[in-house]
Amino acid sequence: MTAHELYLLHLGQLGSRDPDTGEARFSQVPGYLIRTATGRTVLVDTGNPAALIGQPTAAPWWDLVNNTRPEDDLVARLAGLGIAPRDVDLLVSTHFDFDHCGRHDAFVGTGITSLVQREHLAVARDDPRFDPALWDIPGIAYTPVAGDVELEPGLRLIASPGHVIGHQSVYVETNDGPVLMAIDAISVAEQITMQRFPSTYPDPEAARQSRDTLMALVAATGAFLVMGHDAPQWATLRKSPEPFRRP
Repeated sequence: MTAHELYLLHLGQLGSRDPDTGEARFSQVPGYLIRTATGRTVLVDTGNPAALIGQPTAAPWWDLVNNTRPEDDLVARLAGLGIAPRDVDLLVSTHFDFDHCGRHDAFVGTGITSLVQREHLAVARDDPRFDPALWDIPGIAYTPVAGDVELEPGLRLIASPGHVIGHQSVYVETNDGPVLMAIDAISVAEQITMQRFPSTYPDPEAARQSRDTLMALVAATGAFLVMGHDAPQWATLRKSPEPFRRP
């Protein structure tokens, strides 16, 4: 089996306050780095904007409580692995919500290619949800892909629309077995059995179908499912600078 090395990057936390107690309830902002069997360095998502470091909220991008420390910045997490942005060979953009594309600016002038689902790239420029100041970065080649795409044997993008138009997830075969990073197609555990996805989604039915497709892939391959923003799961997982190992 061709195996790749996976690293989970903790890139901050976002949350909301309990209306009764005022207590903040946080979920992680993740990124993922893959050192492929062929020697490439592939980054999946870039986390929060640097402007949120030390700020109490995620304004102006979203009405959320924020806990992003200097060590949670993408550049700092990469440095912990001995990597600078210029060393990254390929950027996978799962979608352009601010907490997934917030540090594209770290790649200004690098000429890096960012792979984005064609449908997402088509709608992002006209949707105010996706701040172009965060992702439409000069010098980054935003390159459309269509559907499921094999990047290397044992590493592929999985189209998983619904949370946004043109969302994508990532499947990777590691030395410790296959892993499926669902990203926001399955962001928390309750979505695994959810019968109807929220009406606030652009396409709730597509979200349900994407969830079913990903869970079928998990069943067929035995992949370990990493959910996009499930804080209880995240707390149990090994993060960088150590390579990921299935619990």
